[in-house]
Amino acid sequence: MSDANALIMRGTVPSATFHEIGTIHEGVITNLDVMQARKFGTKDLDFWPDGSPKMQAVITLKTAERDPEIDNDNGMRALYVSSKGLREAIAQAVKKAGAEGLAVGGSLGVKYTRDGDRTGGANAPKVYGAKYEPPPPGEQYDEPDDLSEYDDAPF
Repeated sequence: MSDANALIMRGTVPSATFHEIGTIHEGVITNLDVMQARKFGTKDLDFWPDGSPKMQAVITLKTAERDPEIDNDNGMRALYVSSKGLREAIAQAVKKAGAEGLAVGGSLGVKYTRDGDRTGGANAPKVYGAKYEPPPPGEQYDEPDDLSEYDDAPF
C-alpha cells in the first residue's frame, strides 16, 4: 500500500483472472499500486534468490463486469501483473499508445490469447494481448457519478 488511506479504506476487490483462452478484462484505471508477489498457489510472500522481495504491479480497473456470486459487485477488478508475459503485453500497449506509462483515468484492456510453448515440466505460459488508451489531458481526475448533491452556488 502506498499510504495510510489506501490501507484503511481499501475494500476487497475481486481479482481479474484468466482461466480460459479468450478471457478479456478491460476498464478504466482507478488505481495503480505495487505490492510484494506471492508464491504461486500459496499465500506465502515470494522472494528472489538473493532475498529481495519479488514485486508486482496491481492495477485496479472499473469494468462493466458483474458477478452474481459477489454481493453488490461494482465491477472493480484488481489486475495483478506478476508474470513476464503480462508485463510485456501491457508495456507494449503503453508504448504503442505513445504514453510513458499507465495513468489513472486511462483505459486498459487485456486478453488471454493463447498458451505459449511449454518448457520442461512447467505449465505452458499464458500469452496476452493488451491495449491502452491514456486519459485525455485534464481528465485524469474522476468525477462523482451522482452530482445531485452539488449546486451552482459558490462556496
